[in-house]
Amino acid sequence: MKKIYALILLASAAVSSQAAFVSEGTGRVYTFEALSKIDTTGVTASEGAYIVSADFTISAGDTLRLMNNDVIKMGNGVSVTIDGYADFTPADTALITRDSESSNPKGFRIYADDGGATLRNVRFEYVGITFGCANGHLLADNCTFTLHNGKSSSTGAIAFNASCDGNVIENCRFVENTLNGIGCGATNPVGLIIRNNLFYHNTTSNRNRPQINVTCAGDYNMVISGNDVIGGQYTLSGGIGVSNMLGMAFTGTLTIEDNYVTENRYGIATIGPMNAIIRNNRLVNNCYETNPNNGGSCISIYDSSNKGNIYIEGNHLEGGLWGITIIGAPLVNVGKTENPNAEDYNPGNNVFVNNGNNDTLYDLYNNGTGTVYAQGNTWNVATQDSVSIETVVYHKADNEELGLVIFMPAGSQDTGIEDINAEAVEGDNRYYNLMGQPVSNPTSGIYIHNGKKVLVR
Repeated sequence: MKKIYALILLASAAVSSQAAFVSEGTGRVYTFEALSKIDTTGVTASEGAYIVSADFTISAGDTLRLMNNDVIKMGNGVSVTIDGYADFTPADTALITRDSESSNPKGFRIYADDGGATLRNVRFEYVGITFGCANGHLLADNCTFTLHNGKSSSTGAIAFNASCDGNVIENCRFVENTLNGIGCGATNPVGLIIRNNLFYHNTTSNRNRPQINVTCAGDYNMVISGNDVIGGQYTLSGGIGVSNMLGMAFTGTLTIEDNYVTENRYGIATIGPMNAIIRNNRLVNNCYETNPNNGGSCISIYDSSNKGNIYIEGNHLEGGLWGITIIGAPLVNVGKTENPNAEDYNPGNNVFVNNGNNDTLYDLYNNGTGTVYAQGNTWNVATQDSVSIETVVYHKADNEELGLVIFMPAGSQDTGIEDINAEAVEGDNRYYNLMGQPVSNPTSGIYIHNGKKVLVR
């Protein structure tokens, strides 16, 4: 019996040693070709590809390098841990994917405090990157992340699981991933630039995760700019979500600007206290929340701590269930034009078009107790006067317990919009919405008729 136990232990030790290659940490650069020539790595060369059938670790001080035109196929449940550096920068292209239709690999885990990664010109299929290098940074440029299976992390195709600064994700494509494209844990604010990327139909599992789902706090600055965030009309997945749900101290600044966000449950949402600038975004038809009481805003601000400072300027807000919604009493500036020399001057220049639900237009809903300045904006009314604008703003005038919205003076007085009664257009099929689609029975909102914009009431 003792001999049998000894044989079992020896066999177990042999399997364990073969399944857990760890590099020596001597400053060596490993390629997948080099790994395929080491028996214990679980990497083999087959038909022009490198098959990774077992976990392995690249130690601190070593580098894993992806070469030009490499094809890497990862097996079911396989993860590669990189405690050193990931140099994934082929000159032209490389592909990392699964080894069969039934495989769900876990992808790459880059965790060590002093590690880092540069990803460029790589297509990632079914696998993701989990990054947690407290003293390092991640750069991703011109990569594609598609069909991520959610096995590497529940946080996204690129997931940050530790706070770190100096990260840049630009010129990348995130397409039809099971979960969101980029994410952070609630306790892990990061310094991050997300710039000039395409997010297309992510969160195919239709879970409550926006396509960009990040945490902003501490002294970290975050910039989300120039991205196209195109939803799949999913009822639970929003466009851009930034949170500080734990109410962590914050001195950094979040900037969300020049993005095009469309066809999501909601457009942009901030949760918790933060310093934020939301500027020059085009937010169209982010309205796929099935219950307006649960969301569907072009811009949603939620801050029960009442400590945040939110600046909103120059956005086009169209086709949401709500234009801007505010819960709590953070300092929200949607336009303050009284003194051009004031530190809090904001020209406004936000444009509201056809935002509403249940046959009621809602451009701005102040569901908090703070006073909100919203001057210099163009509202979804034919005449930009106080009486007309009052019909699309919900605030203290409608409920004494809510904060006041100061919306006069408004922006452009001449909108070129003709005011028409809904009864006069019933059955008229010559009306089009602002996307150019014909509408046979237009109800309240702005439409195109005979080449002109008209407001149907």
